[in-house]
Amino acid sequence: MPGSERDRLLAQVHESYPAIAPDLLEPILRFMTVGRSITGGDTDKITILLVVAVRSTQHPDFATFTTEELKAGRVPVLPSLGINIRSIADSTGMPRESVRRKVSELVEAGWLVKHGNQIHYTATAYMQVEPARSALEDMAVRFHEVVRKLADKGS
Repeated sequence: MPGSERDRLLAQVHESYPAIAPDLLEPILRFMTVGRSITGGDTDKITILLVVAVRSTQHPDFATFTTEELKAGRVPVLPSLGINIRSIADSTGMPRESVRRKVSELVEAGWLVKHGNQIHYTATAYMQVEPARSALEDMAVRFHEVVRKLADKGS
């Protein structure tokens, strides 16, 4: 999307925020609530999983997989552009020792694996976080609908 179009839409979202806030906040709240439930109430684990998932989804091979392959666990360890304890701590502002401990717990649960100092997302995690991914997909659609409605008004 060209910068000026994006800037225009961003200005519309900003100006319309009081009217659209419930449509923006409710899906985020649902995602966080579902994510919290999946991780046993530990929102730091949600954050760590998101950081690792971002690095996995940025790998060019990730886009070559089908949803069916991923849901069926046919890719046991997802590719990654590389992430480690230090980079997770630096990017999130979480203490390195907390990240190390929580990553160890996620490795024990089978949601992450370590190859050397690199951390990778697993098929187990992909399957287990399905409710959170579903909430994220719903959030994307809701946000699209809200912004499309604003864009249509501005045309």
